Amino acid sequence: MQSLAVKYRPSTFDDVTEQSEVKVILKNQLANNDLRNAYLFVGGAGTGKTTTARIFANEINKGQGNPIELDAASNNSVDDVREISQQSKTKSLDSEYRIYILDEVHAFSSNAWQAMLKLLEEPPMKTIFILCTTNPEKIPKTILSRVQRYDFQRISQRGIVERLEYIVGAEFDIRDEVDYLNKLPIGYVGALEYIAKIADGGMRDAITMLDKCLAYSEELTVANVIKALGIADYDVMFNLSDAIANKASKTIIDIIEDIYSSGKDLKTFIKTYMNFTLDICKFKITWSYDYIQIPSIYSIDCHTEMLDNANHLLDVLIKLDEKLKWETTPKYVIEATLLLECLGE
Repeated sequence: MQSLAVKYRPSTFDDVTEQSEVKVILKNQLANNDLRNAYLFVGGAGTGKTTTARIFANEINKGQGNPIELDAASNNSVDDVREISQQSKTKSLDSEYRIYILDEVHAFSSNAWQAMLKLLEEPPMKTIFILCTTNPEKIPKTILSRVQRYDFQRISQRGIVERLEYIVGAEFDIRDEVDYLNKLPIGYVGALEYIAKIADGGMRDAITMLDKCLAYSEELTVANVIKALGIADYDVMFNLSDAIANKASKTIIDIIEDIYSSGKDLKTFIKTYMNFTLDICKFKITWSYDYIQIPSIYSIDCHTEMLDNANHLLDVLIKLDEKLKWETTPKYVIEATLLLECLGE
């Protein structure tokens, strides 16, 4: 069975979410037959670099043949680039252009870059290289000066939600307004907005998370998203923050014991809890859910003592996280730190 990310991978420029400036320039080059020998697509994971490269390659060759895709992370030696160089000198048999899509090119070795530089200095006729990377700072300046660079922006939350709504609609065979009322999963809007928020601008991550959530339950709710994705339980973190603010020592001991007994990694929990507390501090400043990952189903403003204590707690957790870095028995350090907070030491 196909994953949703594969099933709904864009096949045309119009299907690609946002990235309008990049799409306009590439379309103009196609219309004017004004192509370059080498391109560099830069952007975060899941912003559409490789997908756009595939669509661009397909448009260049008018649907004939397929681009040659290589993962530079596992083909990063000078011999790999030399092999590309040898291949690129022969004419493509099934398309006008021989097109290479080289993903994660920042992983090339220094010798591989030297070989790539020679190739870009004297590119073979009818050969196009599309380099993709999430780390442009690792690309040598000599290479940057020989490619046309395009920057892919993080996709907006609204853009991700709209694409997820399209996918949900297609999966539930929704065709009209009546179907929307009868077939859409309960609470899906808030759930999709939450997935988009934690995807942090990456469309592929968002679709992969949606796939996992639908496998867990077709009832798309924020609560089910949290369960399906294994995100730390917000109820636990709210309860712990309230207990610390109210100096409820026994409750703190019970909560840490429950987390430990469930087999969860306590160091990971403290990192998650630190991010949660940072979100509380940001909410305290902005009084908005737009800047935080905590879903709006939680009424943060009702936790008065927790809000008052948030800045101090964040400082404590930052120091605790640093202290736990090399700690082999984190449970006791966590308990001691939080209990001392209650005792006012």
